[in-house]
Formats: sequence, structure tokens, C-alpha cells
Amino acid sequence: MVKPASILKIVPALAILVGFGTAVALAGPIEDRQAGMKQVGKAMGGFAAIMKGEAPYDAAVVKTNSASMLEGWKKAFANFTPGSEKGPPETYAKAEIWSDPEGFKAAEDTALKALDAMAATTDEAGFKTALAGLGDACKGCHTKYRRPKE
Repeated sequence: MVKPASILKIVPALAILVGFGTAVALAGPIEDRQAGMKQVGKAMGGFAAIMKGEAPYDAAVVKTNSASMLEGWKKAFANFTPGSEKGPPETYAKAEIWSDPEGFKAAEDTALKALDAMAATTDEAGFKTALAGLGDACKGCHTKYRRPKE
């Protein structure tokens, strides 16, 4: 038998969980893809630290950051859905994403291949080469499919 005092403890906890679930459910594709790209940026920051000599090359760190970047990209790329071309919130996605889906998919594939090369590095020289390829893939997609922030 459930005691009334126990119910008084459970009800507020359930209300908080329901509220959190509602907040998560209210996030839309623009917010989800922006969150994914922020995750990508954070992982790229770890690569930049190695490139600048602020951190030593460490294959385990590169693999961890690559996995985080992949997770972020999967979230981002899955949320360029029809109807999410305009916000709110503000989006920097260009119309070409939806008018040129084959090109956008090719840019995604290029980025994922570059990320695979990054994750496979085993030394600093290979890392630097892979980072250049990854940077080119990011730039290529952003140039064609992302408008600059004003």
C-alpha cells in the first residue's frame, strides 16, 4: 500500500519529469540541428588545440572528438527537414539545402569521409593532413549551404 506521504514526494518529481519531457518535445528541427552543430564545433575545438600545439596529439582524444562530431552531425543532418527552412529561431541554412538535396547529401558524405579519415589517424602528421581535409569539407558545405551571420 502506498502511503500518502510517499505520494506527496512522487507527484512533484513526476511534474518535473513531465515538464522536462514537454520542453524537449517542443524543440524543433532548427534547434536540434543547431545543437548538433554546436556539438560539432566543440569537438572541432579539441582538434584545434592539438593543431595549435596547445595539447599533444592523442589518438584516443581524436577518436573521442570524432565520435562526438559524428553524433552532432547525425543530429544536425537529420534535422534539415522540409518546412524547417525558416525560423523562428533564426536559421542560417540556405535554400539550396532543399533545392539541391543531392548536392547537400554529397557534401554530407564528403564531411563524413573526412571525419572517418580523422578518426583513423595514428600520429600527428596524419592528424594534420586529416584536419586539413576535414576543414575543407566543413568549408565546402558552409560556403554553399550556410549563409553568414549578419
